[in-house]
Amino acid sequence: MKKLKFRTNSRHISQLGRELVTDFVTALVELIKNSYDADAYGVKIILDKPNTPDSKIILIDTGSGMTQEDFENKWMVIGTNNKVTEPFSIKGRKKAGKKGIGRFSVERIAEKVSIYSFTSNEEPFKVNINWNSFEDINISSLIQRINILKDHEDPSAAKFICSQIEYFFLTNKVDKEDKDLVAALLKKKELKYSMFYNQEFLDILKNDIVPILKKYEDIEQLVEEVESSLEIIDPKEDVIVYNLLNDIYQKYNLNTPQTGMILVMKGLRDQWKQKDIDKLQKELRLLVAPDLIEKDPFKIELVAPEFQIDDIILVNEILDLKYAKVEAKIYNNGKKVHICYNDRDGKSDLIEEVSEEPYLCGDIDAEIYFFLRDSNNLTNAGAGYNFRFAQKMLDTYCGIKIYRDSFRVKPYGDIGNDWLFLDQKKVKDTHGYLVGNNQVIGVIKISDITNPLLVDATNREGIIENEAYEQLKHFITRCTNLISDVRRKAYLEKQERERILEEQKSKIDDQFNNVKQQYQSNSFVKQIEEVTKVVNKEDIPKKLEILVKAYIEDSERKKSDIQKLQLDYDKHYNDTKKMYQEKINFQESELNLYKNLASLGMLTGSFGHETSDIVSRIQTSIHLANIYLDINSEKEKIKDIIEIVNDDFKRIYSYSNLIVNFLRKRKRESRVDVELDTVLKEVCGFYSNIVASFDVELKYHCQEGITFFMKQIDLESIIINMITNAFEQVKGRTKRIIQIEIKQSISHIILNFEDSGNGVPKGKENDIFRPFETTKEEGIGLGLNIVKDIVENYNGEIKVERSEALLGAKFIVLFPKGGSDE
Repeated sequence: MKKLKFRTNSRHISQLGRELVTDFVTALVELIKNSYDADAYGVKIILDKPNTPDSKIILIDTGSGMTQEDFENKWMVIGTNNKVTEPFSIKGRKKAGKKGIGRFSVERIAEKVSIYSFTSNEEPFKVNINWNSFEDINISSLIQRINILKDHEDPSAAKFICSQIEYFFLTNKVDKEDKDLVAALLKKKELKYSMFYNQEFLDILKNDIVPILKKYEDIEQLVEEVESSLEIIDPKEDVIVYNLLNDIYQKYNLNTPQTGMILVMKGLRDQWKQKDIDKLQKELRLLVAPDLIEKDPFKIELVAPEFQIDDIILVNEILDLKYAKVEAKIYNNGKKVHICYNDRDGKSDLIEEVSEEPYLCGDIDAEIYFFLRDSNNLTNAGAGYNFRFAQKMLDTYCGIKIYRDSFRVKPYGDIGNDWLFLDQKKVKDTHGYLVGNNQVIGVIKISDITNPLLVDATNREGIIENEAYEQLKHFITRCTNLISDVRRKAYLEKQERERILEEQKSKIDDQFNNVKQQYQSNSFVKQIEEVTKVVNKEDIPKKLEILVKAYIEDSERKKSDIQKLQLDYDKHYNDTKKMYQEKINFQESELNLYKNLASLGMLTGSFGHETSDIVSRIQTSIHLANIYLDINSEKEKIKDIIEIVNDDFKRIYSYSNLIVNFLRKRKRESRVDVELDTVLKEVCGFYSNIVASFDVELKYHCQEGITFFMKQIDLESIIINMITNAFEQVKGRTKRIIQIEIKQSISHIILNFEDSGNGVPKGKENDIFRPFETTKEEGIGLGLNIVKDIVENYNGEIKVERSEALLGAKFIVLFPKGGSDE
C-alpha cells in the first residue's frame, strides 16, 4: 500500500502573505503586536528612503527576543500553535498577535528581511530571508508587466519583473549556463527595479531573457527546499545594529541586559504616501489602551523623514480639560457594580450594588472622561490648548473604545461609530443634559479570560451581539446616564439657588419698605402734642414717662428689625457676590491665558518667518551633500556642510524648545516663589542660538537669590515680549545688542531691558503701551501692552527712557517687594 503526504509549493508563502494580510499598513501593525507579545516596553519604526530601490523599514523593539531554537521551531513553522498553548507572555501580557501571521506580514511588506535577535541567555544571531526565493516563474504575468512599462513607469510592474529574475538566479533548479547568459544580457548590473524603466532593458528582457525564463515556467519547488541562513553576529561588524537597540534603551531609560528584536525589511513592495502615514499614525495612537487605564506601558515611535509626522499627542494630554470623570467596574465574577462620578466643580456621586444575577459580560474596567465643548471649558488657564486645537484633539479621540487584553477591538469608538447611540439620544434633548459621543473619551477593558462570552466576530470586526454584549452596552450606558443625571441635578440646583436669591431680595425689599413706612408714619410726635394739651398739668409727667418708655421699646424693636434686615441683606449680598465672583475669576484667568498665548503668537510670528531661511539653507546643503557624495574626494566639503546643517538644527531646536517650555502646565497653575535668576537663564538660553544667527548679542545677568511671588509664565511672558520687541529694533542695525539686568533695592525688584535700537521717540513714552500701537510695519502692537497689564497685576510699574550705555531704549520694570496681591 502506498502512503501519500501533502506537500506545499513554495509560492504558497507569498499567496498566504498577500492574501491573509492585504493591507501593508495592517501588516506593520501586526508586527508591532508581536513586539507587544514579546514584553517590549518600546518599539521604534523607521521608514527609510521609501519609494526608491533602496527602500526599507526597520523595526526595533525591547522585547525578550527569540532563541535559535524558538526561531527554528516556531517562527519557521507555518501554522504553529504556540500562542494557543502559551496565551500569556512572561510578564503576564495576553498575547495579541494573530496566530502565525507575523512571518506573512514581513513577506507582505518587503522582499527581503534580516532578523536580528538579542536574548538574555545566548549569543545574538541574524537570519536572512529572501522572499523572492519562494516565488515561481509566470511568463504571461511577466509579459503583461513589460507591456505596462512600455507605456509608463509603474513601480509595482517593475518590482514584479525584478522579483521574477531574482527568483531565477536564486533557485537551484535552473542551469548555471542559463543564469550566466541572463547575467551577461543584464550586463551584470545589480538588480534594481528602476532599471526596467529603461526601454533598452525592456527590449532585451522581452526578446532575449523571457525565452530563457520560459524554459523553467513549469518547475516545482517545495517550501522545505528553500533555505535561509542563520549566523552569529559580531558586535564589531554589526555596530549599527547594536546602536539601534542601544538608542531605544537609552531613550526609555531601560535597564540592561539589552534584549529585543530588529527587523530590517528591504525592498518595500508598496508605494508609501502621506495618506498611508496618516493611517498608520492613527492606528498606532489607538492601538494600545492609553495610559489613562493601562498600567503596563507600551511606547511606539514612528520615524519617517520624507513625510509629515504629527507630534504624537497622546489622548492623556487632553484629559486636563475634562469637566467630569466616571470610573466604573463590574467585579467579583460579575456580581458587583461600582460606578463613581467626580467633576471639576467638586460634585460627586456613587453607585455600588450587588447584582441578583451575575453579569454575563463578565468583569469590566472602564474610565469615561466627559468634556463641555465650548470655548470657556476648552480654553482655560489650567489647560494650555487653544479652543480650536482642543476641539481637534477631542474630535480625534472622542468615543468610547473597547480594548481586549490591552489591544483595540474595532470599530468601537472609531470616528463615526456611535455604538451606544449617544448622539441619537442627545438630538431629542432640549436642555443639553445628555452626553454626546463627541463629548466623551472612554476606555473599556475586557479579556479573553474574564469575558469569555464577549466573543469576537469571525471577521475580527466587532463583538458578536449576544446577551453578554447587550449587558455590556447597558452597563456603559448607565455610566453616561450618571453624567447626565448629575448635570441635570446641578442645573436644577442652580435654578433653585437663583430663585431663592430672588425671593430673598423680594423679602428684603418688603422689610425695607416696612421699616421706611414705620419711620415715615411716626405717631409719637402727635401723641406728645396731645399730652401737652391735657388740662390737669400734674398728669403730664406720668403720661410722658409712659410715652417715653413706649418710644424706647418701639425704637428697640425697629433697631432689631434693621439689624435683621442688615443681616439678611449681607447674606444675600455675599451669596450674590460669590456667584458673580466665580464668573469674574474664571474670566480673568481666561484673559490671562489669552495674554500669554498672545505672547507666544507674537514670538512665533517674529521668529517664525526669520527662521524660514534656515529651511532653505538646509535643503540646499542636503542637495550639495548628495552631489559631493558622488565624488569620493570631497569629504572635507561634506563635513563643512554637515556642520552648517548641525548649526541650523540647533537654532530650530532652541526655537521649538522655547515654545514647548513656555506652555508647560506647572507654570500656569498658581503663584509660587519664582527664582528670577533661573527663569532668566532658561529663557535667554533658548533665545541665544536664535538671535545669534542674526548676529545679535544677548547679554543677561541677575543677582543671585532674588525671588518674587508670581506665576512663572507671567515672568517668562514679560521677558519674551521684551526680547522680541528689542530684537525687532536691533536686527537691522550695525550694532546689535540686547541687554537684560535684574537686581533689587530695599523696596523693589528691578528689571532693566536695554537695546541698541532707535529708542522711543520723544513724546511717545506713554503711547507705546497702548494696545495696537506699533511702529513696525508688520507689528500688532500688543507686546508692550501685555507686559504693562502683567506688571500692574502685581502692583508694579513699567516706564521707558533712553539707554545711556546702548543709546537705544531702556525699559524699567519695578515690582514692589511683598506687594503682590493674591
